[in-house]
Amino acid sequence: MTERQAEIIHTIVSEFVMTGEPVGSQVLVQKFGMNISSATVRKEMSILEQMGFLSRPHTSAGRLPTDDAFQLYINNLSEFYEDAASQKAEIDEIYRQAALQFDQLLKTTAHLLASTSNFAGYVLSPKAASSIINHIELVSVSDNLILLIMVSASNSVYQKKIRIEKRVTQEELYKISRYLNQRIKGYELSDIQEKELNFILDASSELQDLSDIAAVIVQSLVYNPPNQEVYLEGESNLFQKILETIPPKEKAEKVINKLADKDFVCELINQTKIKNGVCGKVGIEINGDHLAGVSILTKGYSLGGRDIGALGVIGMSRMPYEKIIPTIDYGAELLSKYLNQNMEYSFEDINEKIIRKKLIETKNKKRN
Repeated sequence: MTERQAEIIHTIVSEFVMTGEPVGSQVLVQKFGMNISSATVRKEMSILEQMGFLSRPHTSAGRLPTDDAFQLYINNLSEFYEDAASQKAEIDEIYRQAALQFDQLLKTTAHLLASTSNFAGYVLSPKAASSIINHIELVSVSDNLILLIMVSASNSVYQKKIRIEKRVTQEELYKISRYLNQRIKGYELSDIQEKELNFILDASSELQDLSDIAAVIVQSLVYNPPNQEVYLEGESNLFQKILETIPPKEKAEKVINKLADKDFVCELINQTKIKNGVCGKVGIEINGDHLAGVSILTKGYSLGGRDIGALGVIGMSRMPYEKIIPTIDYGAELLSKYLNQNMEYSFEDINEKIIRKKLIETKNKKRN
């Protein structure tokens, strides 16, 4: 592709984002001041159509950008945009107010991205398997049901229910919790998988009759870790846009139903290749059916120099990318900064609060 062709794609996508209408050669020459004739532009547009970057609704109309054109536009824009979001001061203040509450910070970031884009903003929490364990607490929900709460070095809180065959008291669970914290604090779950479980349970004689229960708990945590959580804000805006732009209604509702499934959204985000800058995925696959018109922008946030989660926007192809991409980039920068400044985490500061909250939530769900 020549520089001229890349410029034509950029201007067509920019114009289409603003108007939603096919873009003709006269618009490119007159509005964007291209120093070439309309005939030359038409020739280049015909070549780009053959290359799969443009489409034409009918013979006399201008061209529409395809998913490939949007993909190229996003990739180029994320590399060359101005490294400054106009609303940096506002973002700084939002982060300052949400600081020290990790789950609230993730929700705040998702809300910020949703309000900036007028679509759906999301933050994908760190994966439990790649999280560094800082503390584990076990809570008795019933005679045979345990709630495991794990706090990571990034302040992420994970929970999962584990069913056991023997009856166990809360005092016995405290004993198992203390034992496990002595042995697995500072490890990643993925590291424990590689080491297997011998180094944790080889001294389990300390637990005596509780060693079998400890083994079940460790195996459940390590080989079936808690689910990754996605914080999603602004779904209603996204769903309304889908209904307006993706015909027929049945197809739009199919997309909405899938995007309302948080497990599907997690999988969709994890499939998006994360690189240094903001990356984009245009068009999504649902049960083998490629659906144009939906775009996903993603940027990883990091702890200790490696990506542990992601954030971004799910919207339509016609998005104000020049505004959204810098906000995503700056949000990832601030979230990474916060995590790295607060790695040293004192579980005792919120231990009682977390345990009480999670236990109440679990018991309420059980009653309902």
